[in-house]
Amino acid sequence: MLSETATDAARHGDICRRIECVYELPPMPEMARRVLELRHNPDADISDLAAIVELDPSLAAQVVRYATSPLHGYRGRIDSIQDAITRVLGFDLVMNMALGLATGRSFRNPVDGPLGLHSFWRHAVYSAALAQAIVRRMPRELRPEPGMAYLAGLLHNFGFLLLGHLFPPEFKLLNKLAAAQPDASVTALERCVLGMGQARDAFELGHARLGGWLMRSWELPAEIQITVCEHHNPDYAGEHAVYSHLVLLTDHLLKRHDIGDAPDGELPTASLTRIGVEPDVLEALTASLIEQGGELDGMAGTLAGT
Repeated sequence: MLSETATDAARHGDICRRIECVYELPPMPEMARRVLELRHNPDADISDLAAIVELDPSLAAQVVRYATSPLHGYRGRIDSIQDAITRVLGFDLVMNMALGLATGRSFRNPVDGPLGLHSFWRHAVYSAALAQAIVRRMPRELRPEPGMAYLAGLLHNFGFLLLGHLFPPEFKLLNKLAAAQPDASVTALERCVLGMGQARDAFELGHARLGGWLMRSWELPAEIQITVCEHHNPDYAGEHAVYSHLVLLTDHLLKRHDIGDAPDGELPTASLTRIGVEPDVLEALTASLIEQGGELDGMAGTLAGT
């Protein structure tokens, strides 16, 4: 359970401050910073967003690729970022997609292994797409903002990227342990990889709290900060809980197809209640996503640099 008492929060804050005294958090990439500024601009429009995305050819290609994937069923021609926004994806989704993809530029972690960049990005893009698909089937009164749900799915495991960035030897060991024990909980394995000094502190926090710390440092939306911290916690019932429960469900659903780090494929009752979608519908959405996932696999490969 990840919800904190005041004492736990103070202790975790002290650990983060000690780590900051020795290690430097990666800065938010310039492209992500521009997108975040646009997000806070109430006068921003489609042309402003398209102009930012088009500055990065790789990012632009990912957006067009996603818009033209079978997941959206659009059969027309997409010739530009503006087409992708206006005809298929919408302003909020593209903005959050661009923000999420751009943030990953700060990390150069190992490519291979269950926690390597290829597996990380494959899990991330599948989680984001599945979260978006589930939101569309949720009762209207429970439904969160789809673009934010996509971003939550994309960023929820960024704590792994930060672990690899700050502590390469310990992360390499964790990656090896995860490969050798595929049925073990990654959160349990983290507790086994206790190094010395600040590394011990970091692994005590775990990837979820480390990721939440990074999201706060980068001043990303509160919905994302909470999701990153609480996405392994079926008991979380605080602010923006719908996002953490949505991502928790995507993790367990994808685990049934050998994607991601969830301990099993069981769907927590509390999360099902919070989302309001029947399990058989969730499984059908997941199976459809896996069947049409070629474009997502391509995106993951590009993002991982493979």
